[in-house]
Amino acid sequence: MSDIVQAQRNRDLVRALYEASFSGDVNAFSDAMLEDFEAHVPPVLPWGGVQHGPEAFLTNVLPQLAAAVDFASMRLVSISADGDHVAALLTARSAGGDELWIAEHWVVRDDKLWRLRVFYHDTRPLEAPRTSIGSQPDRRSVSRNTSPR
Repeated sequence: MSDIVQAQRNRDLVRALYEASFSGDVNAFSDAMLEDFEAHVPPVLPWGGVQHGPEAFLTNVLPQLAAAVDFASMRLVSISADGDHVAALLTARSAGGDELWIAEHWVVRDDKLWRLRVFYHDTRPLEAPRTSIGSQPDRRSVSRNTSPR
C-alpha cells in the first residue's frame, strides 16, 4: 500500500472514531486501541501523565475528562495525516463554559490506535482548583510596591 493511501486510511479511521464518539459511542476509541496503547496527557492536569493500555485510559483519564469537558460541545475542526501519524484539531467548552482548543496527535499501527499525545492551548479551565493549604498565591494578583520607602 502506498504512503498516500495508508495516510488516507489512517485519517479516515481516526475521523470515523471521532464521529462515532460524537454520536454517543463511548467505546469507539477504546475498542480501536492496541493493548500496548499509550496516552500522553499534559501532566499539569489532574488526569495527566502517561497512561499505558486501554483500561488505564478508560479508568484514569476518561471519567475526569468527562467531568471537565462538555463533550456535547466538542467539534472536529480539521484532521490530517502523514503515514502513520494523524493530527486532529478540536474545539470544545470546559464544564465551566470556557473555550478550549485541543490538538491530538495519534500514531496508528496495523489499523489500530497505538499512541496519543494531547495538547491544550490553555489548560487553566481544566486544572484542579487550588486550595489554600500548601498553594502558592497567583503571582499576577499580588501587588508589588516598587516605590522607595
